[in-house]
Amino acid sequence: MSVDAKIKAASGFLDDAPPGEVKEVYQDIKSIVEEDSDIIDGLESAFEKYNLSQFVTVKLPGAAKAVIVSKYNNLGSDRFYDPELGKSFSVDHRSLKVSDVDEYDSAVDVSSITGDVKHYVLEHYPDPSSYGVFPQSSEDDIAIVILGNKYSPSNFWNGRWRSSYIADLASGSLTGTIAIDVHYYEDGNVRLKATKQVESDFETAQTSSIIKSIAALERSYQEELNREFGGLSDGAFKSLRRQLPVTRSKIEWGKAIGAYRLGQDIGGGRSAK
Repeated sequence: MSVDAKIKAASGFLDDAPPGEVKEVYQDIKSIVEEDSDIIDGLESAFEKYNLSQFVTVKLPGAAKAVIVSKYNNLGSDRFYDPELGKSFSVDHRSLKVSDVDEYDSAVDVSSITGDVKHYVLEHYPDPSSYGVFPQSSEDDIAIVILGNKYSPSNFWNGRWRSSYIADLASGSLTGTIAIDVHYYEDGNVRLKATKQVESDFETAQTSSIIKSIAALERSYQEELNREFGGLSDGAFKSLRRQLPVTRSKIEWGKAIGAYRLGQDIGGGRSAK
């Protein structure tokens, strides 16, 4: 396999890393490729892709809030901005270290919308959660990004909620994407990934109606998930694996396994002759 092929394969592993586990995946990759510098160096773009798509956060010196890194506040050349803090900065995508912090003046005042989003996130999301409101190249378009992480590695699970919206202040249209990623790995490896495209509208004369529309969309999707996955044990999951063997009786694992005739007692079929 060529170096380029190995970099592509390793990048795929990074891109699909579960929430909160990208460092562990990276260490595994380094072990597999035996610290091959050509492959390790070639993963830089994979880190950038992961960070932008997963809305990773960084802390600026002296700032109380974490800042989301995404395509919506990307200035190019690894520089990003945050209107609420009035700062631009550079990010090393591998280490997530911040440098070259500078003042930043947004051409569009989004302070009112930012205040509404902040209040909504604090009310509906657990810590650590983050948000960002970013004017886009079109003066009428505002990007709203929300991130909710919940990590519990001691209990073998991690989860992430990501939602992003584009609010068109001229037409009053709201379009967005909600993404869920949960990894549970105690005595197994189960992962839930779900994405939904959503749309709504809001009153252009009242920017507070933007967050009301977002709240309605997210509440509706959460209720939808509760309905669908609440019945999985009696539905799709139940069809994947029998709760009991075909004999309809539990196996007494305390008995020597040799006491069972695998073909007949466990499989339910006829024993071989």
